[in-house]
Amino acid sequence: MTDTSNFEAPATCKICQSAAPLLGVVDFNRHGVEDRIGRFPPSNIPIHYWRCAACGFTFTNAFDDWSPEQFRARIYNTDYVKVDPDYLEIRPSGNAESIVRRFGLHRAELACLDYGGGNGRFAESLRNAGFKAALTYDEHGVHRGELPAGSFDLVTCFEVFEHITDPERLVANLARLIDDKGLIYFSTLLQPPDIEHLGISWWYIAPRNGHISMYSRCALEILLTRHGLKWGSFNSNVHMAWRNFPAFAVHLLRKSPG
Repeated sequence: MTDTSNFEAPATCKICQSAAPLLGVVDFNRHGVEDRIGRFPPSNIPIHYWRCAACGFTFTNAFDDWSPEQFRARIYNTDYVKVDPDYLEIRPSGNAESIVRRFGLHRAELACLDYGGGNGRFAESLRNAGFKAALTYDEHGVHRGELPAGSFDLVTCFEVFEHITDPERLVANLARLIDDKGLIYFSTLLQPPDIEHLGISWWYIAPRNGHISMYSRCALEILLTRHGLKWGSFNSNVHMAWRNFPAFAVHLLRKSPG
């Protein structure tokens, strides 16, 4: 695609500051549903990804200097639905059903913030289901602006971690937004066991989707514990983090290994 000779020197890992050798290069138009809708014509814009030799964090620096306006113009534009057809209705509805199923017994007492909540459908569903409060924040969506003041019992963060250029800032924000006995409930797909074999061919490495940061379990552990958070996973995609585990979620400990 391009001469990578200028990128032979390792980058610095954004999580543990170790050396991160170049993993490979993909075209900007590579997206995550190529098996469903086919490939887009090449943009001829090379996007370089590095993978940390110590913690396994995989990332690109290509978007680090982009403004929110550039993200909205070039990634989260009207064509975004083509590369993520579930984000408008299917994912918000499914996530809301999951939250109601897991926390519904305490809904009347839980104030929730959906961080990176897109069009706000998820939070609307929670309000309709009887949650005490449910707000949306998304710097690239219609609910952008200042982060809400105060703290929340439950902060959800679905499919956001992989879209962030600065993981430290994200987790610092999330940690600030939960009560001392609050819960962060989030999703991001962890790297598979054969990631070293898959390398740059892993389907989740998809710049047109805005997939900037891909986490190993080790990388996520370092990031969350640095901000005083304990954590556990339901599976390779759904996780939760906390400082002091909340009573409203104690039933979930039987389902999470962490």
